[in-house]
Amino acid sequence: MPPNRALARTSLAASLVIALGGSGAVSLASVAPAASVGQALGDQRVAPASRSRGRWHWNTGERCMMRLINRQRARRGLKRLRWDRQLSFVGRKHAKAMAATGRGIWHDPYLYRRVTNWKRIGQNTGAGARCHKLFWTFRRSPAHRRNILSHWRYVGVGSVLRRGRGLYVQQIFEASRNPGNVFRSP
Repeated sequence: MPPNRALARTSLAASLVIALGGSGAVSLASVAPAASVGQALGDQRVAPASRSRGRWHWNTGERCMMRLINRQRARRGLKRLRWDRQLSFVGRKHAKAMAATGRGIWHDPYLYRRVTNWKRIGQNTGAGARCHKLFWTFRRSPAHRRNILSHWRYVGVGSVLRRGRGLYVQQIFEASRNPGNVFRSP
């Protein structure tokens, strides 16, 4: 399939990086109104992510995306990122919210509140047919590629596959601390 058609079939939200300090102002593109995001995500007493025998596991889409991120970084001579369950848990909640509303994709404007113990944090958000196609689209976008190849230490990917709608993904990157989250988590 020609690259332009593949890009047209895959939706991506622009990359976002938040850093402590400075004015604290952040400009976002393709962000849903706060009310609809809050309704979609619910409050902090949301049911835990899928569990099997009391343990939280990465699903196939999440493992695929994190492997592709680390493979791309290794090709560029960069350190591999540590997979983080806490970040993936937050990412999966956001991916579920996007898939449930059916109103497209948007960045999580409250990510900086949902993830704890961070100094610098970034996110890539997208939806597409399959993991490899979606990753290829992230890689072709300069802003998303910059997030994938930046100086991070941890990565978490949340994904949800919906029949007829495709794969919804949120990649979360954290720079220097072992992150946590505000939810009842893995």
